[in-house]
Amino acid sequence: MNARIIRVMCVLFIAMWIVPKCFLTRIEPTEIGVRRSLTGGISERDFELGFHASMPLVQSFYRLPRSVQYLDFNDEPGAEASSLEVRTRENNIIFVDVSVPWRIKDNGGWQIVREGFLDSYPDKVKSTVTGVLREGLAELTNIDITQPEKRRETAKKILTTLNPQLDRYHVTAEHVVIRGIRFRPEYEQKLQDKQYFIVQGKLDEAMRQQSIAVQTTETTEKTIEKDIALKREEWNGKIENLKTEYEIAIAKVEAETLRYDKKRRSEADAIFSQAKASGDLAEARADALGQRLKSQALASGAGRTYSAITAAENFELGEVELNSNDPNFLQRFGSMRAWREFFMGQ
Repeated sequence: MNARIIRVMCVLFIAMWIVPKCFLTRIEPTEIGVRRSLTGGISERDFELGFHASMPLVQSFYRLPRSVQYLDFNDEPGAEASSLEVRTRENNIIFVDVSVPWRIKDNGGWQIVREGFLDSYPDKVKSTVTGVLREGLAELTNIDITQPEKRRETAKKILTTLNPQLDRYHVTAEHVVIRGIRFRPEYEQKLQDKQYFIVQGKLDEAMRQQSIAVQTTETTEKTIEKDIALKREEWNGKIENLKTEYEIAIAKVEAETLRYDKKRRSEADAIFSQAKASGDLAEARADALGQRLKSQALASGAGRTYSAITAAENFELGEVELNSNDPNFLQRFGSMRAWREFFMGQ
């Protein structure tokens, strides 16, 4: 039982290995697959990346490149063709380095195989591109060659003309890139000399224009300086006039201020003198009234008593020699009547 299982598994393993090899064909990402059958001819479609069914001995696949191909015309090693030698309409020989990237059109691989171009389509593309490039580049003039924009326009025109002619081979050109243009050495030197004189002439013209511009600038600067001086004098005059006017106005204000100050001060002095005189008069009257009232008060009985008390408080007897033998001694100094008469006068 185990031996049978092992044999079955071996058969299945071998079948899984042999069947894809025999009945499936793998197309790589960089390839276009075209299937050919002995019974049905060429399949009318391109086969892309992946595994595709194919009967052994009955069906087979052609493989065409899917990636972009480059057709280079230059003298570098490995180039497919040498630089194009073109005679321009000015009867000059130029050597042009050109690159044309191209590819097989979508769903164009099976048509190439069916129409019998499988082995020859690269040469046909090269022949067609060469002819169209020669015709298109021959329209360039010496001036066009020196202008990048003109060269780009020429390349676009060539591409527009080229693709309709490549349609019959089921390919399309992506771009036409003019990489370099050279003349014959003797003409190259002549052209360089001519360009040198042209550049020298433009330089001389630029120097002349610069001289004119410098002269114009100097004239403009002098005019501006003159205008500035005139304006400065004009504004200085205006400033002086305004300064004089303001000084006069300030002097008037100061004079008016001084006059007003003197007037107000004299009025204030008069009012002060009058008020001071009135105050002095009132003060004198008050003093006189006080003296009179004081005299009246002192003249009264109470006033005389107050005066006697004040006199007694301030009285200092000092040293007095008395005669004790005088019989009137006690009567004069020892009685209240004597002292009342002394201080109050009664």
